[in-house]
Amino acid sequence: MTTASTKSHHITDRHLISIGKKQEVLDKIAGEITEGLSESDRAKIPGFTEVEVDPDHNHLRLHWKGTPPQRVQRILTHLPTGVTAEVRPAHYSKADLHAARNKLLHGGKPTDLRIASTATPIRITSIGPAVDGSGLEIGYDEDRGTGKRDATDPLTRTARQDQSAEVKALTDRLTGVNTTTTYKPLAEDLASRPHDASPWSGGAALRNPTGGICSSAFSVINAKGEYMLTSAYHCNGGNGQWSTYWGGDPNGITDNSQTYASDDALGIYLPSHQARGYLYDGRPDETDGYAKPVTGWGHNNVGDYVCTDGANSGVHTNIQIAKTDIGIEGQNGVYRPTTDLAYASKYVPDGVAAVNGDSGGPVFAGVNNYSADEARGMITALDTTVDCPASLPVLDRAARKPWCVHGVYYVPIYQTLHDMNWTLVTG
Repeated sequence: MTTASTKSHHITDRHLISIGKKQEVLDKIAGEITEGLSESDRAKIPGFTEVEVDPDHNHLRLHWKGTPPQRVQRILTHLPTGVTAEVRPAHYSKADLHAARNKLLHGGKPTDLRIASTATPIRITSIGPAVDGSGLEIGYDEDRGTGKRDATDPLTRTARQDQSAEVKALTDRLTGVNTTTTYKPLAEDLASRPHDASPWSGGAALRNPTGGICSSAFSVINAKGEYMLTSAYHCNGGNGQWSTYWGGDPNGITDNSQTYASDDALGIYLPSHQARGYLYDGRPDETDGYAKPVTGWGHNNVGDYVCTDGANSGVHTNIQIAKTDIGIEGQNGVYRPTTDLAYASKYVPDGVAAVNGDSGGPVFAGVNNYSADEARGMITALDTTVDCPASLPVLDRAARKPWCVHGVYYVPIYQTLHDMNWTLVTG
C-alpha cells in the first residue's frame, strides 16, 4: 500500500513559471479591488461587474457600471511595474444581474418556462452574468424530467434558432435585462490515486457506498473539530461505507449532518480520525505516493489558470476560468446556485479538462513554482465533451469506455467552507 509522500515535482517550463508568477500578482491586485469578497459576494460592491486577469499579457480588465470609486482608481494608478489595466464600461452591474437572475428563481431553483411553440416546459439549465456585464447568459433544454436529458439536439438548426429567439424574448421580459439564450442540455454529473490510506489525502480514488467511482477533494475540520474528507454530494449513492478504489479498504462513512446538496458537497466521517492537507498529483495510476501540500485557499477570477485533479484521469493543468458566479442544475435535479466554469486552454494539446469518475476532485492553482497547491474548488459537472485520446491514462478504462470533457463546472471552495462551517486542512 502506498501513502502520500512529500516529494515535489517542479514545473521547469520557464514560460509557464513566468505566467504562474504573474497570475499570483494579478490575483492579489484583483483581491484588493474586490475587497477580498467571493465571486458571488462581489455584487455588494456598487457598480462592480467583473474583473478579468490575463497572466499571458500581465494585464487586468475591469468591467464597471459607471465610474469606479477613488479607492479602485488609486489601485489602478499604482500598479506594479509591468502590470497594465483597463476599465471597460458595463451596461449592468453584478448586483443588477443578480436581481434579474432572482426573477427566474423560485424556492432557490430556476422556474420552468412556457413558450407558445411547444407544450413541453423549457428548463433553465444554467444562468449567470455575462463577463462584460451585457446581460444574463441562460442555458436551456426541453424538460424531460429529473435526471433526463437529450444526448443530441432533437431540433433542426433552424428550429433551434427559432426556439432560442422565443426563449430570449420571454427571459428578456421576465428579467428586465438583455439575455443571451443557448441550448445547453442538463449538466452531467461527473461521477480515483487508487489505493490511499490514513492519514487520508485529497485527489484519491474512492468507491462510494453503492460501488461507484468518485474522487476525494480536500481534508477539512468540521465545527466539532473532527477531521473529514470531502467529496461530491451527488457521488453519495446512498448512505454508508466508502472505500479505496484499489483494495477496497474501508475509508469512512457518509455523515448526514455534513452534506449540502446546493454546494454538491459532503463530508466523510473518518474512523481513523486522520486526514492531511495534501493532494495527490500526476497520473491516476501513480503508485509512488506523489502528493503536494495545500497552502490555503483563494478566490477565482476570470482568466485564472487552474488545475483539475480528478482521481480517474489525474491532473490537468492550464485549465482557464471562463466565467464565475453561474447557477447550474445537475442531473440529480439539484440546483447549484454558485459555480465557476473553466475550459482546457491553448496550452492543453488534447483539450481535456476532466473525465467521468473525476467528480468531487479538487480544483487548485499551482503556487511556489507549482510545488504546492492553493485550493479553488470541487468538480461538480461538465460542459462540453471531446474525444478521449487513447494515450490518456484513465484508471477505470478497462471497466467502461471513458468520456472526456473540455470544460468543468466547480463549486468555489470559499462557498463550501463558508456554508459548511469547515476549516481547510493545510500541509
